Amino acid sequence: MNHKQLAQSIMELVGGNDNINTAIHCSTRLRLTLKNPDVAKTAEIKNLDGVIGAVNSGGQYQVIIGNDVGYVYNELAKMVDTQQSGEVQEKKKADYSPKGLFNTFASVIAGIFQPIIPAIAASGMLKALLLLATVTGLMSKESQTYSVLSVMSDAAFYFLPVLLAYSSANKFKTNPFVAVLFAGIMLHPNMIGLLGGEDPVSFIGLPVASVQYATSVVPIILTVWFMSYIERFADKISPGPVKIFLKPLIVILIVAPVALIALGPLGMYLGTGMSNLIYWIQDKIGWLTVVIMAILMPLIVMFGMHKVFYPIIFAALASPGYETLVLVAMLASNMAQGAGALAVSFKTKDTKLKQVALSAGISGVFGITEPALYGVHLRLKKTLFACMIGAGIGGLFAGIVSLKAYAAVGPGIASMPMFISEDNMNIIYAIITMLISASIAFIAVYVIGFQDVVPAAVPATDSSVAKVEEKPEIKPSAGIKSKKMVFAPLEGTVLPLREVKDEAFSQEAMGQGMAIQPSVGKVFAPFDGTVETVFRTKHSIGLRSVDGVELLIHVGLDTVKLKGQHFDVKVSEGEQISHGQLLMEFDLTAIQAAGYDTTTPVIVTNSSDYLEVLGNESSPMTGPEKPLITVL
Repeated sequence: MNHKQLAQSIMELVGGNDNINTAIHCSTRLRLTLKNPDVAKTAEIKNLDGVIGAVNSGGQYQVIIGNDVGYVYNELAKMVDTQQSGEVQEKKKADYSPKGLFNTFASVIAGIFQPIIPAIAASGMLKALLLLATVTGLMSKESQTYSVLSVMSDAAFYFLPVLLAYSSANKFKTNPFVAVLFAGIMLHPNMIGLLGGEDPVSFIGLPVASVQYATSVVPIILTVWFMSYIERFADKISPGPVKIFLKPLIVILIVAPVALIALGPLGMYLGTGMSNLIYWIQDKIGWLTVVIMAILMPLIVMFGMHKVFYPIIFAALASPGYETLVLVAMLASNMAQGAGALAVSFKTKDTKLKQVALSAGISGVFGITEPALYGVHLRLKKTLFACMIGAGIGGLFAGIVSLKAYAAVGPGIASMPMFISEDNMNIIYAIITMLISASIAFIAVYVIGFQDVVPAAVPATDSSVAKVEEKPEIKPSAGIKSKKMVFAPLEGTVLPLREVKDEAFSQEAMGQGMAIQPSVGKVFAPFDGTVETVFRTKHSIGLRSVDGVELLIHVGLDTVKLKGQHFDVKVSEGEQISHGQLLMEFDLTAIQAAGYDTTTPVIVTNSSDYLEVLGNESSPMTGPEKPLITVL
């Protein structure tokens, strides 16, 4: 996978840099906030090599990539204008419908909690491993080493308001350091002692509720949200010469009292209310709650909505110290989906599906299910139903025995210490849940089955090669019937693709072909066919010939940054074209004056469908009437 090229393709297909407000990533997904999500070409994004799926959900446009998402994000971050994405946002009419409100809420929760997950996950696992060390006798609770490690494992939870203050400030576009100051006020030892004392506390005659803010979640989020409005007000009324101290001073004097008197207690009540609601539901329907959650978890993850449960998980881990629903259901679901994908890998006759399912299955049992969900189960459909059966039965056992999770980590084989407790039975229950979910799902996939792809028996001759399609039926055009000619789409000097100064092209990551150094700013149709894609930035066009050759004509290198300037496309997507028809005009001189290399790669993007893709290097000069590429 060429990470740079994939990032560039994603950016182009979501509408370019101008359409991206913010870009973050989680363990498997790029999470983009788009100004206009309707511009994104979801179907084309899903077809990109390296992309597992794409969905617009919870106020974010999510591109599921898998384990390489960090590398793709790093390349995307170099291309996206972060100042624009952080400050200049296109205002659009607020959606106050139930769906719109929920999407807004989900987007806020995901944006606040996603950045702090590594700290919480690491602390939770350290806490679990520390408990394992004491249970096995490797370490004494009386030792100083234990005391130091215990502080290390508790710090992220105790100072959770500090972490949330910073991430909330970034989400609400306010000063993160002033936001952290409010968390510091809530957690200051003197404040804790004052609020924990026997005498009631008041401020300017108003009562201050006795609230312990350590490990709390909602109070600081409400406080920073309120601060974001007060800061804008303070900015307007503060004169320029004294703004550096007057603006934050006004914010502190207004926000801190409101937080201690109203927002803090309100947040505690809301947080406690959410936890009590979950416990109430579990009390009413008992173990059935875990069963339902485990069965529905793939659908919840599919729309990226599992992060909505973060406040509930964190509140439960703070008090009573463990979580019995969401993380437990995730364990059953993750193991079922991973095992189901492994069953597909063993059962399928399709070599490509076998490889995809094997990789996705391994990721799934280690807690990362998006590759299995999008790459296997949603594609085969019946296997998703089989996995739900396995997850439901595993969730049934976990619910009956009241399995507890002690750390906010994606449940899987590597993170099983999250279920360790002083009662050794809890980890045993977790292992049994894991085995039940995996084995039932594996068996269910075999019993229920799926529509497999069987290689067609096509004799291999000089003019015919066997080709296995991903679909059950082999298209009549598959295979090599005869040689296919691609004429030069531009006038200019022919270059081998290996000489192009862009690794995405020179290393044939997108396919084989040739390149042309144009002498005239016109692009002509190199064959009879159809316009498949016209990129929004107009610098690139995708074609398909009548006999199946898929061609990409990419005018210049890095010319996507011109955002369509100097390009004039004469055709539209879906339009039928004839050999020699004018497709595009571009200002060759202006593009070169802007500092861009105008070398134009001409790529057969479905090169793997053919025996050979041969470039015509015999003639240094070419034009629309001269063959450029021969496809066998």
